[in-house]
Amino acid sequence: MNQKIRSKDLGYLFVIGGPGGSGSSTIAKMLAEHFNLKRVYGGGIFRKLLEEEGYANNDRAYFQKNEILLKELDKKVDNLLYKEIESPNVLIESKNFAALATKNEIPCTVKIWIEANLHVRTLRAMTKYGFEISFKNIIPYIRMRLDLVKRYNMDYRRYYDIQGINYSDPREYNDIVIDSSYLNEKETYDLILKHIKDGGYIK
Repeated sequence: MNQKIRSKDLGYLFVIGGPGGSGSSTIAKMLAEHFNLKRVYGGGIFRKLLEEEGYANNDRAYFQKNEILLKELDKKVDNLLYKEIESPNVLIESKNFAALATKNEIPCTVKIWIEANLHVRTLRAMTKYGFEISFKNIIPYIRMRLDLVKRYNMDYRRYYDIQGINYSDPREYNDIVIDSSYLNEKETYDLILKHIKDGGYIK
């Protein structure tokens, strides 16, 4: 998929992404540790910029639909990520950077997308926020499910408007696409390592 070759002096450039609740952050941390990479988390940069704009909670900006602000911050995050890839041995965790790298012919070691179905992502989000998975928590389940849908739709519109990215088709931009719906963290991680090895991404 890459048309250029990354300089040997710069070492590896991994890119990993996925929708909320897919497990991409956990896998990104595991890959960064395994390959001794500097992990740069686009979502963390984004939230820090939101806080500087006066939003104490990331969800406030999303669900107030302040899309003009979000688009401006997206551009800032992208510019910061472009600078980070000039560092040696980097892992970029971002929902849209694989597409940007593809469109701009940025040479990457490997671009990975982790997805999962909405039900599984909702259950993972509930666990993350300390909710027990039981019928008594059906209301938090519905709220989190709706929030994930809203966030996905808003991300889709922003990425298309700003960069012309088809967010619904990660196979267009990524080398490896894994559905983690029926896999635990270790199984997902082991499968990705196998794909990296078998695909010849690491020389």
